[in-house]
Amino acid sequence: MNTPDVISIAVYDLILASPMTKIKDVEPHHVLSEIKMDSLEKLSMAMDLEETFEIEMSDDDIEGFETVSDVITYLQLAVQSPELQ
Repeated sequence: MNTPDVISIAVYDLILASPMTKIKDVEPHHVLSEIKMDSLEKLSMAMDLEETFEIEMSDDDIEGFETVSDVITYLQLAVQSPELQ
């Protein structure tokens, strides 16, 4: 089961694992561009999340992620309602 905490932890771990991000803690309000996540980093993170949660994300959705919270909210909705992807 994918609880909100599992989703948040997965997102935080992927952001912290990125060689581009130079932060020690991730918060939902963080703006992805401000923590050095460019479009390639977002795409890489999305591919990992797609595999982890067995979902598919459109390129438009991925590009629309502005904050960490955007990613978490998207995932919470996607795993609850896979037909909405």
